[in-house]
Amino acid sequence: MEEFKGYIQVYTGDGKGKTTAAVGLTIRAIGAGFKVAFIQFFKPGTSSEVKILKSFAPQIYYKNFGRRSFIIGEIKPEFKDLILKGWSEVKNLVNSKDYNIIVLDEIIYALNWGIIDLKEFLEVLKNKPKEVEIVITGRNAPQELIEMANLVTEMKKIKHYIDEGVFARKGIEK
Repeated sequence: MEEFKGYIQVYTGDGKGKTTAAVGLTIRAIGAGFKVAFIQFFKPGTSSEVKILKSFAPQIYYKNFGRRSFIIGEIKPEFKDLILKGWSEVKNLVNSKDYNIIVLDEIIYALNWGIIDLKEFLEVLKNKPKEVEIVITGRNAPQELIEMANLVTEMKKIKHYIDEGVFARKGIEK
C-alpha cells in the first residue's frame, strides 16, 4: 500500500449526517484495505451501524463509551469517568499506529462540556503520528478545533421531521 498521510477531519453542525458520514468513510476505508478504530461517545452503542461495524473485526475495532439515555442536567461522575476512560483508550490507539483511521464519534460533547480538556485534545491531535487520520464528529465544534482541522464539514439543518414529532427510526437514525 502506498504511503498514507493522515489528516484531521471534523463533521459538525446541527443537521443530520455527522455519524453517517463517518460510517460511510469507515466502510470506504476498509474497502481500501485500511484498519479503522471507531470509538463512539455518549451514544448507547445499540444503533444499527454498530452491528455492521463489529462484523468487520479485526479490520474495524469498535468501542463504545456511552449510555442508553439522553443526558439531562448535570453529568454524573461515573459517566464522566466512562468518558475519560474512553479518552485514555483513544490516546493509546493514536500512539499505537495500529489503525490508519480513528473515528471519534460525538466526542465534541466531551470537549464542550469540559469533560476532556480541549488543550490536551488539541495537543494529542497536533502530535499524532503523520500516518494516522482522525475523524471527529459532534455538534458545535470549538473554534480551535476547526482551525486545526484539515477538513471541516458543517451539516446544516434546513428541515427535519423531528420537528413534526418523528424521532429516531431504525435503520435511518438508529
